Amino acid sequence: MTDPRTSWEQVGEDLSGLGLKLKLHFEQAAKEGRAEDEDNVKEALRKVGDAIDQTFTALANASRDDAVREDARGVGRSMRDALDASFSRLGEQFRTAVKHDEP
Repeated sequence: MTDPRTSWEQVGEDLSGLGLKLKLHFEQAAKEGRAEDEDNVKEALRKVGDAIDQTFTALANASRDDAVREDARGVGRSMRDALDASFSRLGEQFRTAVKHDEP
């Protein structure tokens, strides 16, 4: 099992990579757009960045709570079960479709 700290560090790295890509797209769009549009987009991105920062700060604080950790494990198990059921069904549908296409 992966260490939670390592997992969250990976999330941070992934978000940094995404941020860089979005920045590049933003810079390209700014070259093609109007200055006032650029200011509006910068303000919107700043607000999104602030919201993400607040969210992850709250998550970090909440992760220290045993009840929150247990609930998070439960959510993880539920998601795993839902994904497992979905992929199992998808596999069944795929096998059925392949059988119908066989000569």
